[in-house]
Amino acid sequence: MKVLLKKAVTLSCVVCLTGALAACGSDKSTSSTPSASAPEASQSATPAAPAKISMFVSNNAQQIPGGKSMDLATVKYLAQKTNTDLDITFLPHENYMDQLKLKFASGDIPNVHMVWGIETSDLVINGLAMDLKPYIDKYGPNLKKNIPQSAWDAVTLNGKILAIPQPAQGNAPSERVIYVRKDWMDKLGIQTPKTTAEFLDMLRAFRDKDPNGNGKKDEIPFSSREKFEWADNIFGMYGVNLDSNTLYNNEVMPGYVSPNMKKALGTLKTMYAEKLIDAEFLTNTRAIWDQKIKSDLVGSWDHVVFGIWDPWQKELSKLLPDKKPNVVAIPTPKGEGYDGQVGRVEKPVLKTFVVSKDTKNPEAIVKMFDWLVSDEGQMFTELGIEGESYTKEGSTIKYNADKDADVKWRSAVFQMHGFNEAAQKVLINNDEAYNKLLDTIATSRKEGITNPTAGMPPSETLTKNADLGYKGSFQEAAAKIILGEKPLDYFDEYVASWKKQGGDKAIKELTDWYNANRKK
Repeated sequence: MKVLLKKAVTLSCVVCLTGALAACGSDKSTSSTPSASAPEASQSATPAAPAKISMFVSNNAQQIPGGKSMDLATVKYLAQKTNTDLDITFLPHENYMDQLKLKFASGDIPNVHMVWGIETSDLVINGLAMDLKPYIDKYGPNLKKNIPQSAWDAVTLNGKILAIPQPAQGNAPSERVIYVRKDWMDKLGIQTPKTTAEFLDMLRAFRDKDPNGNGKKDEIPFSSREKFEWADNIFGMYGVNLDSNTLYNNEVMPGYVSPNMKKALGTLKTMYAEKLIDAEFLTNTRAIWDQKIKSDLVGSWDHVVFGIWDPWQKELSKLLPDKKPNVVAIPTPKGEGYDGQVGRVEKPVLKTFVVSKDTKNPEAIVKMFDWLVSDEGQMFTELGIEGESYTKEGSTIKYNADKDADVKWRSAVFQMHGFNEAAQKVLINNDEAYNKLLDTIATSRKEGITNPTAGMPPSETLTKNADLGYKGSFQEAAAKIILGEKPLDYFDEYVASWKKQGGDKAIKELTDWYNANRKK
């Protein structure tokens, strides 16, 4: 039923968008400049009157004052700086994509809409998104300077740039790292492991040598969460992740059926047999996992780059002041017999802004986003309005959080850069935390697994049959192997069965799309 409904909505979108997009687009943009296929058709580089731009964005689960968007101080300031008149509709985050589809199906189409990757935009899927490349080339010097190529690649199909992307947080696309209690390592004289074998030796030392010093053999060398959550970099030692695809022998396939997944499961099987991984790794809830780490029991775990200080170092220092805990990120060790990329699959973009192809003033939209990634625009999205919530005296920046009520939703909606060191240093306001964050970002930037299908709409075959996904039959097969109920070779039986049930067709879909859109 869901598939039929999705097809019906998509079909209605296509019918409405194809037949009425020009009228809908013109309703949303009152500029008299005729539609153009290239920037040269613009009548003036700087319009005399503010350019009217309509936008649909998620409220990112933040409380945003009602009324006209131009009545909001943050929006008004942005409009003044970019010579625009912004009509922004903030849609509820919890059902944003559903509401977006319904609005598009009814013909309510703004000039710009926010999504998370072009693969989720109906306008992109239906060929109704504007190619922004010529406008970015002419009007986007800051965009080209400050957004890395990996982010542009993720929003480019057949040479057309179909959205303006925000790069990964911290400009660290691999986004997740292995955290280790460095104080435990130092106490036991352990060097940073570079291979899976050395990583397992470190975990064995955590298990046997009482690094928490309580006289009990209660240490948990590595902990993760239910449904194989937060074990990304263990799988990543062999270049695979559960929630992404991988290129193997010129075929694109889900990571969980790649031959390299068998090697990763072999490592996890060893970890479980030797009590190097949390015995409750299949059932740990977030709260239980969190409590174990903060109770001085866990030596290593996986989490996001920006978690280094809050919650980990900050909370552990508060809860264990006498232990002087020291949390650090280590590079993902390389799996035995594997010589490829390691870490977490790269997520090169956070959010993206897609422009309707019938928008009358695309140059004004590009100029607005170009300002947002300029030095001045970056400080605005992170710290607010200069002279109100922050001031600059030479190289010194002073920030007053009490006067910046819009900080959360402003950054969530308008921030288009990945990392601004000066702004982050002011916001964190703690040298130890700031330096730890920089070190963690540096570690993350040195690794990452390329996503061969970045920007691809969901596979029809995998969407129709949920059991073919990693949350389907893989979970049971992997658990049986790791727990010792089945031999490692059982993985080959699982993959053979998966392929017969539709997996072969899914691999063909993924590979065909890759060859048509990403293969170089």
